[in-house]
Amino acid sequence: MSSKLEDLLSSLEALSKQHASEPDAVATIETAAKALFFLQHVGRLKDFWEYARVFNTEEAWPKPLRSFGTRDEALAWLRAQATVPYETVIAVAGALHNVTHMRNGEWIFIRLPSREELDAMEDSED
Repeated sequence: MSSKLEDLLSSLEALSKQHASEPDAVATIETAAKALFFLQHVGRLKDFWEYARVFNTEEAWPKPLRSFGTRDEALAWLRAQATVPYETVIAVAGALHNVTHMRNGEWIFIRLPSREELDAMEDSED
């Protein structure tokens, strides 16, 4: 086990002891530890550390697979593809969209908020 993982698990164990009188908190902490063991078990712990490194930074923001000027251009391209990767992100007129292929053959575009929109939503909550 890596020392980085051991340190994190030790911290979770200490945190669990601090909250021993709070069963829900202990269960949450134990679940976090199990998630780390699972990532190690399936060989994805290195990916997790990389994700943790870039979490909440511009580097972690989704990058579009392709960019299009219009929704019609994007649809034409999507319809011409045999497959696209799961959770594909494309840009349409500068806005990011997650695209999902429906069983009936149609495509659904789910617009992702920009970082500026997310920041504005956080500011309005304060």
